This record gives sequence, structure tokens and C-alpha cells, in this order.
Amino acid sequence: MINQRRNRKRGLNRLLAAVGTLVAVAALATAAAFTDFANLNLGNGTDDSGIGGNNRFNIQVVNTAADGTPIPGEWQEANTTEGVNIKVPGADLITPGDTVTVDIPFRNESPVLSAAIAFSLQDRPGYTSDAEIAAALRYTIELDGTPLVTNVDQDTVVNYDLGTWVTGDGGVLTVAITLPDQGSEAANNALQGQVSYVQAHFDATSVAP
Repeated sequence: MINQRRNRKRGLNRLLAAVGTLVAVAALATAAAFTDFANLNLGNGTDDSGIGGNNRFNIQVVNTAADGTPIPGEWQEANTTEGVNIKVPGADLITPGDTVTVDIPFRNESPVLSAAIAFSLQDRPGYTSDAEIAAALRYTIELDGTPLVTNVDQDTVVNYDLGTWVTGDGGVLTVAITLPDQGSEAANNALQGQVSYVQAHFDATSVAP
């Protein structure tokens, strides 16, 4: 009986010893395992880059002086609903048979993104044109000397494609405004003192290069 107890005790001791040995081996194996890691900085592949940063998108038009005169070589945003005044020489003096013009340089000022630009003529916000002269006026639009549309009314000039411009690139849009002879002295005289309020609108959409 005593021998059986001793044998059971010895067996239990051997089992505990074996378990302890396995635990110790496992601990040593864990402590001795090789480790490694990898880190990748997400960006454009250069130091200090991240997600974003070069995604600023901006187009500009020619700067204008206090009297609205364009200043070639200088630029402005003009990105307000009310717009910025630009002087069209003779616009306020136009009479039947006259044509007045203005050149409007524009450019893509974005650091990286290209710009798909469209052009429209629209009513100037907050102003109401006289219907007769607004209907009578005709517009010719040229891009860098190439006609886009000739002798059309204001409502026709909507979303004309000016092309896609890479960063730093731009062109010159020429807007010619004609008040045609109305065919009779009475019809011409009916336009005296009337005014049409028109806004040149550039609309741009970013394009990944």
C-alpha cells in the first residue's frame, strides 16, 4: 500500500517535472524568437509628403486696376459671386453698329493638378438688365485668336470648352460685343440709355495629371 502511494507520488512528480520543462522550453522559445517589422510612409514618394498637400486647385484671371483696366502679367482670383470689374473700352458708349472688345488672360495656377475650363456669359447677380438691349447684343468669343462662337446672343454662350490646361499654362479669351443696327432710326433710338449687365464666368474642374 505504502509502495503504491510512493509510486503514484513519483509518477506525479515526474509529470509535474515534465510539464515544468515544457513550459520552460516554450518560454525560452518565445523569448528567443526572431522579430521584424516594416513601415511605409504614404504620400507621393518624397520626404515630408503625405495624403494631400499638392491637391490645391486654383485658376486665375488677369488682374485689374481700380478703374477695371486689365493689368497684363498680374493675376487675381475673382472667385466671388459678385465678381470683379473689368473695363471693356467703349462699353458704356456703345451705339447701334458698334463693336467693343476685351482680352481676358487666364491660367491654371494649381501646383500639380490640370484644369478643364469652360466659359459662359451670365446675368450679373443683383442687377437687372433692360430687356431690349440685352436681347439685341451679340457676342463673338475667341480663344488665342481662334473663334469659338460668332455673333450669338448671351444665352448661347454657355459652358464653351476652353480645353484642359496643365499647371502654369493658360490662354487669352477675347470677348467682342456688338450692338447691331436695328434696321430703323426708331428701333435704334429705342435703345438709348439702356444697359445690359453681363458677367464673364470661368468654370474649372480639376484633372489628375
